[in-house]
Amino acid sequence: MPQTLERLHIEVTNVCNFKCEFCPDAIMERSRGHMDLALLDRLLTEVADHQLANIVTFHLMGEPLIYPHVFAGIEMAVERGLKLHLTTNGSTFHLRPDHIPMLVASQIPKVTISLQTPDPQTFTLRGAPPRLAPEAYFEGITRYVQANLQTPGSPTRIHIKFLDTTPHPFLVPHKPMHIVEGKAAMHQELRHWAGRLFAGMDDGPSEAVLARAIARHRPGRWQLIPLHPKVVLETFPLDSWGNVESTQVTPARFGYCNGVSGQAGVLYDGTVVPCCKDYEGLIPLGNVQDMPLKDILAGPSACGLKGGFDRLQVNNPVCQRCMGADTPVKAAARQVGSVAYFKLYNPVMKRLQPGWGEV
Repeated sequence: MPQTLERLHIEVTNVCNFKCEFCPDAIMERSRGHMDLALLDRLLTEVADHQLANIVTFHLMGEPLIYPHVFAGIEMAVERGLKLHLTTNGSTFHLRPDHIPMLVASQIPKVTISLQTPDPQTFTLRGAPPRLAPEAYFEGITRYVQANLQTPGSPTRIHIKFLDTTPHPFLVPHKPMHIVEGKAAMHQELRHWAGRLFAGMDDGPSEAVLARAIARHRPGRWQLIPLHPKVVLETFPLDSWGNVESTQVTPARFGYCNGVSGQAGVLYDGTVVPCCKDYEGLIPLGNVQDMPLKDILAGPSACGLKGGFDRLQVNNPVCQRCMGADTPVKAAARQVGSVAYFKLYNPVMKRLQPGWGEV
């Protein structure tokens, strides 16, 4: 029996209406499609019956809110008591306004909105549909957040995600990009959006509370800024998906990853992959159309990959490139850092903060 995953990524669709320059969607070579609803039903049932994952996310590639059966899928997950997270670019809140009350009423535990580009200038990096202007996009997101805040009994916690392009010595963005950089610029955007999200709300946090929360933010790192029980701002540093444009990548030879042991993904066609970064399905562990997920996670391919990481060996060439870097020094730092994070920092944080990693 495999151990319970921290997170299972279910790709209900790999079709997206954005072509973001910081996302590998534009270079993905897989065919496009939606997961069959019967397959999703069977998969969610297995995950619930065998407690295969603490968290299920409707996301790997693609925009889940354009999946034709997304609300049926959310209902299935909620009915089975799964802790479901959905990651969306938020575009349908304007393009399909009926999505706002439907999502608010869905009882989904968490929605992450990949705002990423918080102003009209950087919004041009999104490759959005022509009929979606920046202000219309921002207003749709604002309306959804406020509708959720104003609905008594809604359990949904919304995270608004900002992309932080502050240079970082350990990270290897797949191409140079400038969105929000440095403490002053990020604090300005966070203050602007905090004010926007709570504008006109009598029971929102005070300006002083918002200011104290934002003041704790440090640039160049993943960080959560809780503003309200239902609203969290989240900053995330720009990295790659193992798809660095430079061909001169120093591959990793040692290190640790929680692929298979802590996370896994199921692509829309049922292919199981070890982590959310395997967007091309280059490390197929099996297919849930052919055998149960629990058997795939306990199978030879999954156990072989996990066993290598347990010995701090990075054997798969896809993993070697993903965990490597564009210089030998940076590659060594990333490899040492992977061990320090997963073997030291993460376990300590889980002991000190129950629920760490589930946010």
